[in-house]
Amino acid sequence: MEQQASLYTRLGGYDAIYQFAAAALRKAMEHPVIGHIWDHMSESTFFKEHINFVDFLSAQWGGNVMYRGRDMVTAHRGMGLNEEHWKAMFDCLEQCYEEFALPEDLRVEINATFEKFKPMVVGSPSYRDVVRAHPELDITKGMGSVGVIWPKRSG
Repeated sequence: MEQQASLYTRLGGYDAIYQFAAAALRKAMEHPVIGHIWDHMSESTFFKEHINFVDFLSAQWGGNVMYRGRDMVTAHRGMGLNEEHWKAMFDCLEQCYEEFALPEDLRVEINATFEKFKPMVVGSPSYRDVVRAHPELDITKGMGSVGVIWPKRSG
């Protein structure tokens, strides 16, 4: 039985994913719903975000790449991302799929990769909103110090 090549390989490897990630981030920055996320990001922080995104995707898609960034919960906790933001990201991905002329089977596979992270990305309250709602909060101790836990622990 022949094993299918990794998504990383089928997409063209690191350089192709580097270009795809750059296009996705550009589209996200230009998107009317989520573009504001990058309003106050420095160039150097953006470069770091881009490389982390490339390494994350490469590792997720079967490349021999080490992702050194934060886990998805830590990276998104306090951002206040909701369903509208999630859908906007997929709008940007769809534009990239068209730009790179990706076949439908690869689009489905990529979308499935992102979908499994949705519970770790969407639903956190905004850290700023939590701070504003809890004047007693020591901002160095985090949301959990005033009982705001995300993601919610089961049990």
